[in-house]
Amino acid sequence: MTIKKYLKSHKQMSEAFVTAAFLSVSGGLQDAYTYISRGKVFANAQTGNIVLLSQHIFAGDFGSTLFFIVSGASLALTVPENQSPAQFYKKRAGAVYPLFWLAWFVVFSWRFVTRPGSFAGAKTITLVLTFLGLDNFAVAAGWVGMDFACVGEWFLGSILFLYLLFPLLQRALRRNIWLTWGVTLAVCIPIHLLGWDARLVAVHIPEFLFGMTFLIMPKRAQYILPAALLAGAAAARSLDGKITCALAGAAVFILLALAAPLLDRPWPRVLGARLAKISYAVFLVHHVLIQDMAAHFDLAALSRRDTAFLYVVYLAAAFAAAEALLWLQKTLRRAFAALRPV
Repeated sequence: MTIKKYLKSHKQMSEAFVTAAFLSVSGGLQDAYTYISRGKVFANAQTGNIVLLSQHIFAGDFGSTLFFIVSGASLALTVPENQSPAQFYKKRAGAVYPLFWLAWFVVFSWRFVTRPGSFAGAKTITLVLTFLGLDNFAVAAGWVGMDFACVGEWFLGSILFLYLLFPLLQRALRRNIWLTWGVTLAVCIPIHLLGWDARLVAVHIPEFLFGMTFLIMPKRAQYILPAALLAGAAAARSLDGKITCALAGAAVFILLALAAPLLDRPWPRVLGARLAKISYAVFLVHHVLIQDMAAHFDLAALSRRDTAFLYVVYLAAAFAAAEALLWLQKTLRRAFAALRPV
């Protein structure tokens, strides 16, 4: 069975297990580790914590790279070629915004009550950024000094921008794959190296495009590319850490995809389905929990054992909070549905 056929016959497994693992584990849990044990700094917001390849591949970036690749592959697999951009944007908005707005309202209300004055410096007009899901991205990019950002982090703004580009990239790949890649690299690499996008988006566009391209990649190329990509990552390590990470992440993704049939078992499917359902909610709440829990501890004074205990408590709290958020969303939907006239 080819990888593409395997993915098509196991959509929930392929998207759910890998996406959830790298979003809520590689990103969120690496953040928890670095924040708790390495001086209150998020792995995904810096370039220097856990070293994976000659001190140039970092765990937070690595998890993000894999998620962007998986996102591109998942959309290319599930979005019909004849679907209009308007239909695509409507479905993506429906998948992203309702839970984001609910999480934001809950966290904002909590902080507004428990931390009076926390948002005193934010201008009301920046609520527009919150409505669009760009509030944390705007802070990270330096667009505003302070706004009403609570959940989502820079990552949400980045993936929304990639969603915006997806219909264009999908059509471009159908017409000319080499021209699409040439233009993408010619535009994105200079923007990233010059820092014009605050190094938040441009480097992830080729990752996203790689995921889309993987589904039409010849089988032979899938066996050859990992070694070439890892060699490129080693060569690029003195140029830029994120580019190094992107190349290595693409190689790892291919290897994971080739190994995916090994997970074609009942319990991985069940686990994958559950992780898929909860992963976005975990992503929305995990940074909030890390910051609020760490605020109650002198992290520098914690022993390794106590740090490990705190980490386990955080994991339990993150998944419990995510479940609670999903329950609240479901309850509200039922309540609103009951109010509609029959």
